[in-house]
Amino acid sequence: MKKIRQSVNLLLSAIIVALGFGSCVSQKTYNAAQEEIKQLKGENDALKAENASLRHDINKIREYQQRAEERKVVYGPRPTGYNDKIGK
Repeated sequence: MKKIRQSVNLLLSAIIVALGFGSCVSQKTYNAAQEEIKQLKGENDALKAENASLRHDINKIREYQQRAEERKVVYGPRPTGYNDKIGK
């Protein structure tokens, strides 16, 4: 009976120790994953800010191009294709 009790105690102790070491390793892995997630979120936020800045710049360029088209004035003779259409 004493050998069975010692065997059961040894087995339970081994399981408890294994779980303890396993949780330590998994906790380290979990913490490393959380740090990586934080880093990736930071990079994502930086990229979103840069994307918004670039979109703002693109909109400024489009507005400038539209204003430039409105101000465009043509000087000089008419195109030659225009004279061909008048003759017909």
